[in-house]
Amino acid sequence: MRLIRHAAPAASGLSAARDSRSIAKAIATAECVPGEALRLRSREIAACDAAVGKVHAGGTWREPAVHARLAESLGALLGPALRGDFEWYYCRGAFFHNDAHYDARLFGVWCIDGPAAEIVFPRAAVRVAAAPSCIVVFDPFEVHGVLAPGCSTYAASDYQGARPSVFLGFELDITAALADAFGISNGASGQMISSRTRIDATSGAIKCFD
Repeated sequence: MRLIRHAAPAASGLSAARDSRSIAKAIATAECVPGEALRLRSREIAACDAAVGKVHAGGTWREPAVHARLAESLGALLGPALRGDFEWYYCRGAFFHNDAHYDARLFGVWCIDGPAAEIVFPRAAVRVAAAPSCIVVFDPFEVHGVLAPGCSTYAASDYQGARPSVFLGFELDITAALADAFGISNGASGQMISSRTRIDATSGAIKCFD
């Protein structure tokens, strides 16, 4: 894994239970070529209807062999924190949003199939590749979107007729080691971001904090 540290202003995530922690100061990336069985399963997911701009869930599942391979690719720091369940996600571009319901963990996606794309984090001023084989781990409170390469704003017209991107979604427990590596601490610091935070779907700008 490669850690990308960013200089976004300090902010905290507020869970549905009203617990707070600082938002990660890093995003991690890696690569792992998916096996043919995963590719075939992803094509079944890609055949589902996918409204432009929305991330769709394609079902939860678990498989020890996939877990072992992904954990190995995540490395000694992140691999031990990998949870057992996976979920398929697919989208034809995704407008800016956060996933604040994942309040006590980091979130990751492994791109299995689809066109070249990027996951863009406007508050952090970071963009990372989301083409097949790419793995990205990030704080679910951080605003993000899935855009065509080089784009900084979301426009539905860019994705009309596009093939879906298909991701294997996974979760990581925030262990002491992960908290240290990603710069996460308990308690509030800076602006508060939650599921109630208003986010501009086009630009990713935060309109109103919690």
